[in-house]
Amino acid sequence: MEALIWTSNNRLELQHMEEPAIISPWDVKIHIQLTGICGTDLAVISGKELGVYDVIRGHEAVGIVVEKGSSVTRVDIGDRVVIDPNKSCGQCRFCLRDMPHLCVAEDGRGMSISGLNVHGTFAKWFVTQEEFIHRIPDEMSWETAVMIEPLACVLHNFREAGVRPDDHVLVLGSGPMGLLCQMVARQQASFTAATELNDYRLSVASTIANVAVKPDQLDIAAVNSWLGERKFDVVIDTVGNQLETAERWIERGGRIVPFGINAQYRYTCTPTSFIQEGIKIIGAGEYRHMFHEALQQAGDMNRLDGLVTKRYKLSEYEDAIEELLSQGKSSQEERIETVKTVFIPA
Repeated sequence: MEALIWTSNNRLELQHMEEPAIISPWDVKIHIQLTGICGTDLAVISGKELGVYDVIRGHEAVGIVVEKGSSVTRVDIGDRVVIDPNKSCGQCRFCLRDMPHLCVAEDGRGMSISGLNVHGTFAKWFVTQEEFIHRIPDEMSWETAVMIEPLACVLHNFREAGVRPDDHVLVLGSGPMGLLCQMVARQQASFTAATELNDYRLSVASTIANVAVKPDQLDIAAVNSWLGERKFDVVIDTVGNQLETAERWIERGGRIVPFGINAQYRYTCTPTSFIQEGIKIIGAGEYRHMFHEALQQAGDMNRLDGLVTKRYKLSEYEDAIEELLSQGKSSQEERIETVKTVFIPA
């Protein structure tokens, strides 16, 4: 089968790979229908994160069960499923304390995550264990279902941040994760503001958040007109390099949530101000028991499927990646018109 591999050339390349087969009685083979291109994938491709070589990338995926092992009871052949890529071991000290999102594996070398350090879903076929897949409702579109894994991430971060109905939330960035944060904030909080450089994504954010502005328009006059004398109770950085901005606009007793991925980013803070102002920085880790909640909430988010705006075949990966990476270049901001891009296996 054809699959997209992260190679030792530090490039994403289309290569022929052996089709995966069921080995364990608890294995399930899935025909992939859609896989989202995640910010994590782009971080590796752009050099902001290190990637494991010779691994099939891709982890936000949905598909159809085509084969199952003899001990599989939770799904049947023909079921439509969403994949949980985080394969917690169930035996390490974190799993035994019911913190599978912090799993380090029995050998302490780190959790196996499909598409990051073990083979993922930028391919036609994928095999995993039944505990890491979830049936999706018959009436749910593939486009909605492919957003379940990122939605689970967002819901976990909101839970860890303790977002309340009277909170005012600022979401920095309006990419796929930023827009999901805005959707959830509109459900859970009192007021939602958003920022975004790209004109197209800003226009989408303006239909979700209470207000959406370009970063240079986020100033004291604007915030005072929205909130009066107060600032934001929760600030979420979905860009990955905006903690200085988050600190500028956080209210006393507020919570800052780093959410974007950028291993090169460094942030200097003054701990005394956090102590005196009672400000918390929330690192949520991977999602924890959130897939069922994400599936339930997705049914009430009728605009979720609209976030999927571009579809590419695996063979068109260079065009897809170039388009997404060019979104960060100021000269391209007005040209790019996409939110969530997905691959469709041949």
